Amino acid sequence: MVTTNQRAAQFAEGLHAAQGEFRRCDSWDDLWAFATSLGDDSPVVSPAAYEQLQRGQLPDDSDPLRSIADRPVGIAVAQLAIAETGSVLLIEPSTIDRAVSLLTRHLIVAVQETDILDELAEGFAWLAQQPRAAAYATFVTGPSRTADIERSLTIGVQGPSRLTVAVLP
Repeated sequence: MVTTNQRAAQFAEGLHAAQGEFRRCDSWDDLWAFATSLGDDSPVVSPAAYEQLQRGQLPDDSDPLRSIADRPVGIAVAQLAIAETGSVLLIEPSTIDRAVSLLTRHLIVAVQETDILDELAEGFAWLAQQPRAAAYATFVTGPSRTADIERSLTIGVQGPSRLTVAVLP
């Protein structure tokens, strides 16, 4: 049987292979300290992350996309992670949640260590059992990568150029 610690180590390997960054955080306070060490601006947080942190800058309701676009750091919460691929599953019910995960330059995704599953098939099985409120879900594996017809790879065009997954106990 695979232990939680072994699963987290396998997840870290998969995430690293996808050019993502792994970070263990002892608490939400530890995650916040890391996020604020990355720049002068207060991180923009998704509503789900704000529920946990009770701090950070929520997007402006009157113009959420403009208040999020190209912010240096965004914080979101994953429902689960996949050790096999180093992926995280984001279920984002609102445009604001999705914008934080797509429009910030460095996305920090928090996930509980106990929510790391072994294989992608387990993630799809979990997702299939969720109510229709989970209709918009995204598996994220590393920072955004895209290539043109000449195979010129570009990082960060259609999403964050840097991804850190913070694993919490």
